[in-house]
Order: sequence, then C-alpha cells, then structure tokens
Amino acid sequence: MNKTLLAIIGVAGVGVLLAFILFGMGVSFHNQEVRLRNLITNKQTDNKNEMDAMWKNISQVAQVAEKDRSSLMEIFNGYAQGRAGTDPKTPLMNWIKEAVPNIPSGTFDKLMNIIISQRDGFKFRQKEILDYKREHDNLLTTFPNVVFASVLGRNKIDVVIVTSTRTEEAFKSGKDDDVKLFNK
Repeated sequence: MNKTLLAIIGVAGVGVLLAFILFGMGVSFHNQEVRLRNLITNKQTDNKNEMDAMWKNISQVAQVAEKDRSSLMEIFNGYAQGRAGTDPKTPLMNWIKEAVPNIPSGTFDKLMNIIISQRDGFKFRQKEILDYKREHDNLLTTFPNVVFASVLGRNKIDVVIVTSTRTEEAFKSGKDDDVKLFNK
C-alpha cells in the first residue's frame, strides 16, 4: 500500500475520531444543560408552592391565636363579672384570693416557631435555587461549553428571588438605619 494512501486514511480516521468526540461532548453538554434548566424551572415553581404554604400556615395559626385571645377575653370578663357581684356584703376584691382559671398560653409561642421555621425554610429554598443557577451559569460560560452554548443558542436562566421593599431600598441606598423593632 502506498504511503500517501495510508496518510490519507490516518488523517481521515483522526478526523472521524475528533468529530465523534466533539459530537459526544455536545450531547453531554446538551443533556447536562437540559437537566439543570428543568431542575431550576421546577424549583422556581416549587418556590411558589412553598411560599403559598408558608403564608397560609402563618395566617391560619395567627387566626387561631386571635380566636384564642378572644376566648380568653370572654373567660376573664365572665370571671370578673361573676366576682364583682352586687351584694354589699361580698368584698369587691375577694376574687384576688381565688384561683384564676388555668388558660393555655402556648399559642403565641407556636405561632412564633411556625413563622421562624417557615421563613427559614423558604430562605433555604431560595438559596438552593440560586446555587442551581450558579451551576447552570458556570456550565454555559466555561470552555468548551461556551462554544456549544452559543451554537445551540442556550442562554442563562432568570430566577425570581422574593424579597421586601425594605430590602430593595436598602440595597439601592446602601444603608439600613431603621433598627426599631416595633413601630409606634
């Protein structure tokens, strides 16, 4: 066999092997990017679900606390009226010596715990989606994946992070001087 023919076959073999390797890398990039995109999209939807559940839990426990407070007021008012009496022989302050009804007071503690745990859970979910976004951004912007991303037209994913007006204003101004816990 001719040396020229062997060289042509060798170069063609290397070219086919290189094309096969590039095709495999492109398929691998595509699959990894689609998995991350789907994960981020689904986590974003799940964040809506998580936030909805958080606010419903807090709202409903707060309603129970309000009902609990109203019930306590009725009990105390009824107890005070029953002890005040109109008989002049019964001392007005005699009720001080008597036992006050035992009222459970844990509702507000439960409400505080629910608020803290639900908000922390939601914060964790938002950090998680930001971490997935970082991973996706790295995939799209590192070499050689940036070549595949541009050829396939893949773009970064926008995620929504829920914050407050106060937080947004603090980041615009660079200051957060309001340290009052309770507004008067």
